[in-house]
Amino acid sequence: MKYIFIMNERAGKGKCKKILPNIENACKNRNIDFEVRYISQEKSGYDIAFEYKNEECVIYVVGGDGTLAVTLPGLIGTKNKLGIIPAGSGNDTYRTIKTMKDGEALIDLGQINDTYFINVACSGIDAEVGNNIEKLRNTIIPSSQLYNASLIYTFITFKHKKMKMKTNIKNIEDKYTILSICNGSYYGGGFKIAPKSRLMDGLLDIYYAEKMPKFKMLPLILKLKKGKHEGKRRVHKFRTNHVELEFEEEVTFNVDGEKLTNKKFIIDVLQKAITLVNEREFVEEIMN
Repeated sequence: MKYIFIMNERAGKGKCKKILPNIENACKNRNIDFEVRYISQEKSGYDIAFEYKNEECVIYVVGGDGTLAVTLPGLIGTKNKLGIIPAGSGNDTYRTIKTMKDGEALIDLGQINDTYFINVACSGIDAEVGNNIEKLRNTIIPSSQLYNASLIYTFITFKHKKMKMKTNIKNIEDKYTILSICNGSYYGGGFKIAPKSRLMDGLLDIYYAEKMPKFKMLPLILKLKKGKHEGKRRVHKFRTNHVELEFEEEVTFNVDGEKLTNKKFIIDVLQKAITLVNEREFVEEIMN
């Protein structure tokens, strides 16, 4: 089976260029027929993946969560299989995949309005920290301090929003600090939001933290980092396969590293929607 490597040269501060010789060597050592394609202004990851819609290949996304999110729709509904080379800055989806067994697996996808995701769609202070990094990126702040600067900026400017949530389990109307719809386990560069989520169970893990004073938000985020927030006061969790959300004003969700803004969101699970190829030894050889 042919391997197609879709590369985002800008991901991970140019990490893709550095590992290209490793990709070539790993494939040649295994007698794998392969092709390397590059994302450009003229062709997105989706465009490249969709070119192979009538074939049966393993399409490796070489980049981060954002590159994966853009490329993913080009594989849905085809016979092509998905692999990931974690050469981006976040790589949260690969953190989830690393915990799975080697080999092929039919995995679920989430769908929020018209956008697909493997990992997490989130809104609230955690999502705003990530979104505000982009807002601060072209300022005088050094890139090494962007996360800390965004954390401070977000704590100063954050305002709680009110949601109306309908599910087949329960309905909720409340202001929230964090709202995460999880198919995978990690987000935000290693925060373990959904420790018990599985990509093959047909369910989404829903987490929301109630409105709370700002001085209590930082301890919550620190607990999130370690996956120790479950069961804490004001943190709620349940599992479902369908969610409807409505807000009084436009809200921006971070969906596997991409932004989605609206007042209404419909979120579903697409069961066994895509075949994932997990070849840890192959990936580690490329990344080392």
